[in-house]
Amino acid sequence: MRVWQGARIGGGMRCGGAALAAMVTLAACVGSPAELRWARAGTDDATVAREANDCRAQARAAMQTQKGINEDRSATLGRNWALSYTTGLQDQTMREQDAAAGERAFNACMRAKGFSPKA
Repeated sequence: MRVWQGARIGGGMRCGGAALAAMVTLAACVGSPAELRWARAGTDDATVAREANDCRAQARAAMQTQKGINEDRSATLGRNWALSYTTGLQDQTMREQDAAAGERAFNACMRAKGFSPKA
């Protein structure tokens, strides 16, 4: 019975992973949100790109920090998650937290540089 439950949960996570991969692919086709969504009066495209790259670096650092926190959580709680068959769900949640931390850092950086989202 345990094997079946684990396979069932794992199968569900593969679907979620496929959906996530499809969204990332779609986002890549649309273009970089940083360059499409942010503007500052009197700023040329090269400046926007340079500032966005700086903010992306800050976002990557924030994501690495969150990833470290999540690795600690996984080391502490991983056995509990395995026993409750929620490891896949927890892994997905932590990946989403990593991405959210990066997005928050990027947005805060761009706003601190005087940019605002385009309408």
